[in-house]
Amino acid sequence: MTFGERIGLEDLERDPYPIYARLRDEEPVSWVPAVQLWLVTRYEDVRTVDLSPNVFTAATEPSTLNRTMGVNMLGSEGPDQERVRLVVESPFRPRDVEERTKGMIPALANELIDGFEARGECDLFREFADPMSVRSLRFMLGLDEVAWEDLLRWNQGLMIGLANFEGDPAKQGPADEASDALSEVIERVLDRLAAEPDGSVLSWMLHHDRDGARMTRSEIVANTKLMLSGGLQEPRDLIALLVLALGSNPEQLEEVRADRRLVKPAVEETLRWAGPVGTSTRQTTETTELAGTKLEEGALIGAVLSSANRDPRRFTDPDRFDVHRREGAHLAFAVGSHFCLGAWFGRHLARVSLDILLDRLPGLQLDVDRPATLSGWEFRAPDSTWVCWDPA
Repeated sequence: MTFGERIGLEDLERDPYPIYARLRDEEPVSWVPAVQLWLVTRYEDVRTVDLSPNVFTAATEPSTLNRTMGVNMLGSEGPDQERVRLVVESPFRPRDVEERTKGMIPALANELIDGFEARGECDLFREFADPMSVRSLRFMLGLDEVAWEDLLRWNQGLMIGLANFEGDPAKQGPADEASDALSEVIERVLDRLAAEPDGSVLSWMLHHDRDGARMTRSEIVANTKLMLSGGLQEPRDLIALLVLALGSNPEQLEEVRADRRLVKPAVEETLRWAGPVGTSTRQTTETTELAGTKLEEGALIGAVLSSANRDPRRFTDPDRFDVHRREGAHLAFAVGSHFCLGAWFGRHLARVSLDILLDRLPGLQLDVDRPATLSGWEFRAPDSTWVCWDPA
């Protein structure tokens, strides 16, 4: 029995990094029955998978993405994927995101901090990162009429479905219920926007084309769910992980507090060190070989982004968090034709959030009496991020 065959789902959920280290050294392409995937764990091999859609397609069957949300641009290939991406990418360009959210993100951050500043302590995950990510994306997409708490709850259901590689019906049920609820509210908003277009992403997808490319209603619904799943969970977890990483390295936190030019590299190092998303899922279109391992046509592949970002073949002392690291690109947002369109939005939200938190909460640090517990391998995040500071 191989090491991959002995890996349990519980072991991956608890702490995948020691498992990834052993896989990189001993079985860089390994069949792991617990998740029904061939896990690819070395940096260069992960890049190869992501950059070779003719051999490693994102249009997998089965697909947790398409099963949970409907066919979307992240779970498809070819002309349809290119057409949809062409339409969607415009409102997510840095200039457009900045223009759309100008003033809104700082105002929201300050509003949330106003609610707990005087206490001198809070769970930053629940009281700041959660509402910050949900309400910001709700505004961007044009879903302001939907309660942010409902969006958060439905998104949690989607996340269960996306990580359900083992096909557990008990997990898929809540995911399908959440997906159906989101379909209903998105359709309702689209009905309004059909008559009353505005500057939102939903309105853009409904009314605009790029070089003649347009999106159908079903494509808009499925891809809005995709944007919600990534745009709520990833920036939220990034903010929490950023504060957790800096708080666990107090000397680096002090450096960032004193020199805000380090905010940007701190965000990038957090994405490398503990990126919120674990894998790119692919499927072989033909029999091929990767890192000396034969993969039959139709093999389901998990290109493990979070393992690639800790590969010592690519990064020096990769388990160490270091805001001064200058070793080139990480793979937290994947690479190639399925590179995350929301990357700039997530980065921007995290940078602005950290800047304002450091300004408003003097002496911000982790609460050592209430440590966070990290869990998850596909979506890894803390259960809480308790912090304290010197109240005014």
